[in-house]
Amino acid sequence: MNYLAHVTLAEPTDEARLGALLGDFGRGLEVDRLPAAMRFALHEHRALDQWFDDHPRVRAERARFPAELRRFAGILLDVFADHILARRWDELHPQPVEEVTGSLYRSFETFAHLLPPRLVEVAPRMATEDWLRGYGDPRNIRRALQGIAGRMRRETPITDGFEELGQRYDEIEACVLEVWPDARAWLEARRQSLRSLDAQAK
Repeated sequence: MNYLAHVTLAEPTDEARLGALLGDFGRGLEVDRLPAAMRFALHEHRALDQWFDDHPRVRAERARFPAELRRFAGILLDVFADHILARRWDELHPQPVEEVTGSLYRSFETFAHLLPPRLVEVAPRMATEDWLRGYGDPRNIRRALQGIAGRMRRETPITDGFEELGQRYDEIEACVLEVWPDARAWLEARRQSLRSLDAQAK
């Protein structure tokens, strides 16, 4: 899952939403300095990524990518999921999208002293240009893939994956819509289990 999905699935606080985003900005992050709620969301991000990759429907969808793109299929599905979420927001989340994204953008200022270097660099543009809501525009998905390609050490065909979204849009959308409620249910069960263990330890 990508930025919008992680922030949306996080618990509804500024700290948790920022922690959920930090999972994609690990280099230079001083985890020990983070507040407990932020650390929890960071670890939850990593657990959710593993759960998503292991989901049978996601595995099946990755296998349908052409051979030359299959090694990037996980990244492509993560980004495409944000597009679907942004486009179908009103069906998938009860809170207005601007409240969720505004909470994250507000946290950039509140916790500026905790941001790792790369997030310090991109946070102002992410907020000003409203990247998260912007994922609903296919042109921004193309730009996101170009940005990912630019950060890779070698030239890759990952930007060619944009055509897959157009060619298999309905199929990919159906995958995301099927997996989304599973993700919410899994996270809630995981949180309840961890809270129960924490209570027993006290």
